[in-house]
Amino acid sequence: RDQHQKELERLKAKFILPFACERIVSDGREDSELCPWPLEGPLDLVVPFSEPIRVSSDDVQRHTTQWIRYSLPLALLTSKRDERILLGVRETLEQAQVFRLIGLLSHVLYWLALGINRPLNQQSLTETALSVLFTSVHEIWSGFEKENRDSPVGVSLVLPTFLLTVKHGIERCFELQYPSMMAVKEGRQQVVERINTLTMRLFDPDCTFARFGKLDGTGQAISLMKRLDMYMASTLGFTKAKRLCGLAHRSTPLVRAALGAVDVGATWAGGAAGCSDYRTRTMLVHSDVWGAPPAASVAPPPKSEGQQILLRAALSRLASAPPVPGQIGRPQTTPGGRRPKRGEPPCPSGVSARSSKRSGIAPGTAAPRLPALPA
Repeated sequence: RDQHQKELERLKAKFILPFACERIVSDGREDSELCPWPLEGPLDLVVPFSEPIRVSSDDVQRHTTQWIRYSLPLALLTSKRDERILLGVRETLEQAQVFRLIGLLSHVLYWLALGINRPLNQQSLTETALSVLFTSVHEIWSGFEKENRDSPVGVSLVLPTFLLTVKHGIERCFELQYPSMMAVKEGRQQVVERINTLTMRLFDPDCTFARFGKLDGTGQAISLMKRLDMYMASTLGFTKAKRLCGLAHRSTPLVRAALGAVDVGATWAGGAAGCSDYRTRTMLVHSDVWGAPPAASVAPPPKSEGQQILLRAALSRLASAPPVPGQIGRPQTTPGGRRPKRGEPPCPSGVSARSSKRSGIAPGTAAPRLPALPA
């Protein structure tokens, strides 16, 4: 347990909010400063070498599996004490797609952060190749999220732990490839900050899965959150009310990635410039003005083929996930909008009383299927 407690403190200092935003001042004082993860800007990191990541998939799987089984302090990240739940979470984290996502994101981070150090005469990654990587990681993330988003354990524990495992795996890949840089405290900290920024911009713009409910209730977390709210309101202009307004209009990272933006100069619109419907443009503008990373803040918008892949993933994400044993789902309603009585049939899946009025679908009829995209 002592080993797990030490590992938890290391993870909190590097990857878990709000603790990861606090930096101890190094001038001998006991003060600390806040360093929120940047929403925009390049991830360039100037170092005296340019060799790309060459860690094999077997090494990624071996090191990550060993960390999940013996070092991950899972029992300290949740209040649940059911060993079956904890064992199921560990088994979920050992799926092949977890290791694949770690490898792909390690390559993405190298080209976005360390690719600037490559000499001009060496081949660099093209925008098309970066867009393919960008599409692949979104497809993996959306598939994993779809499997776990409809259960309380999935939202509160599986997805945050999955993102934490991915971050640790990326850091481990950089340790194996660049031991001299990661041995220096400042170098490691710069890599960790870019790992956090990359995952936030790609998958978690509201940092929902970068925190754990059990840790949020501690005195240190509450104090840091108050300081972060004051910092964001005074420095960035993102008050809590404005952030809630943006959150109410927020689209998923997958949709934002599929829509993209026309060019880097249009990133302030977060993809709205590439939408033909004015209602979609309005929603995306309201979403991005108050605290969301622009859609093209990581990679160029996907090309036509990559966009179709992301749109298919988005349509698949709308489909109902398979039922989870013991899952507490959303309560069903009758056509009148109330809870059904015993023996009374509820509305069919996908059609609520409120949505049927807006869409013209009569309550009690099946929801229409979305048209398939062209191949």
